[in-house]
Amino acid sequence: MRYLHLIWLAALGPLAGCDGTTLGTSGKPNVVQALSLYDGSVVVRGPRGYCIDADNIRRQPSNRLVFLGSCESLSGEPGVTVPLAFIVVNVAIREPGRTPPSAATIAASAAPKKPLAIVDGDGLALVHLDAGGELALPGGDPRYWRGGMVINDHLVSLAVYAPAGSSLAGASGRRFITDLARSLRRASAK
Repeated sequence: MRYLHLIWLAALGPLAGCDGTTLGTSGKPNVVQALSLYDGSVVVRGPRGYCIDADNIRRQPSNRLVFLGSCESLSGEPGVTVPLAFIVVNVAIREPGRTPPSAATIAASAAPKKPLAIVDGDGLALVHLDAGGELALPGGDPRYWRGGMVINDHLVSLAVYAPAGSSLAGASGRRFITDLARSLRRASAK
């Protein structure tokens, strides 16, 4: 199950160490359940069974990029078995009065990829795209889900990539990314 972590290390090698974190003295990856950003304004927490790869957090002046996957895959230890997924959460710096993005805006920013679904609702904009997932995840399905919302004046962008043929690359992905958004909102409540 650790192959996903190895794929991430190969694909995201340039990101490793951007925040100064390294593997622990035991040589095990640094896997956490939740990560507090911007003094707790946004807490990244995945749905049940998904953890944060704390060794590959990208911190830039304008945003924080956080990667999640199944806890089993990242830690190499048995736990809750969930579908494999590569989850990216991008949290921008706080901008008072920030308005949530629309699904049409997210779809336009992804051009020339074509939207398979565009959904606006409850402060969460979702787009199901027809291509690009295989670039983010080796062996990934071209289809993937992107979303955007605002939490405590921070723009939060979400993306869910899954292996080829996975139900998460299709209709189940909408439920999954919606659950991810709910997890972030609950954990980040002020």
